[in-house]
Amino acid sequence: MSIVYAPSGKQIASGSWDHTVRLWNAQSGDFEHTLEGHTNAVNSVVYSPSGKQIASGGHDHTVRLWDAHSGALGHILEGHTFAIFSVVYAPSGSQIASGSYDHTVRLWDAHSGALGHTLEGHTAAVFSVVYSPSGSQIASGSSDKTVRLWDVTSGQCQAVIRAFGGSVYSVAWKTTRDGSYLVTGSDDKSVCRWEVKREWGDYKAVFCWSTTRSSLTARATSIEGVRGLGQANKKLLQQCGTVGEPLSSPHGRLRALGH
Repeated sequence: MSIVYAPSGKQIASGSWDHTVRLWNAQSGDFEHTLEGHTNAVNSVVYSPSGKQIASGGHDHTVRLWDAHSGALGHILEGHTFAIFSVVYAPSGSQIASGSYDHTVRLWDAHSGALGHTLEGHTAAVFSVVYSPSGSQIASGSSDKTVRLWDVTSGQCQAVIRAFGGSVYSVAWKTTRDGSYLVTGSDDKSVCRWEVKREWGDYKAVFCWSTTRSSLTARATSIEGVRGLGQANKKLLQQCGTVGEPLSSPHGRLRALGH
């Protein structure tokens, strides 16, 4: 169901339908510990940035925290009402976010296990949750065919990407010297890249590119003056009702969403 390297690269954790998390020596493949406590399938396993703690989320509606060295169970984080599909640590390691079939994202203190904000707005299962590299924002992908951006401090939704023809199962976030970028994977057979920008106090996700796919929602969108848009994406967007002609220089972006 889930497998991940420790930050050091020396250990591997795997979560399984057999209700356990198992720890392995990454070099030799030797088995080290079985982490027992979940009462149903383990869907997501992640190490803390320090590598000292492991968080696991499962079909039993709980997130469990474990000592990565001894395998001892620490806190059990309870609050979700359905299966948990995604668990992730903040870059600082002080907070954990979990996404669930109950349509919510919940934020937890990684040390005490205390529940913080419950992020509500999705209308279907949340399959993927990721922190921004700064740790100040979260992006969540859902079977409601949207990605939502959230402020970690306030728990408020900052923007919604409604540009998918199917469930969004995976979201990744990377900041480079050129900007802050999301990559999304959906069962509409697309991988899309978006630039996250803040203008006049509001956050926007600006469409960069998409792999070939059969459908795209692009309401009230213009591609006039957009630079660097490939022919496949240009054709797809024009079929969806966008207007204008893009430019050929590899600069500029298409606005494809709002709040």
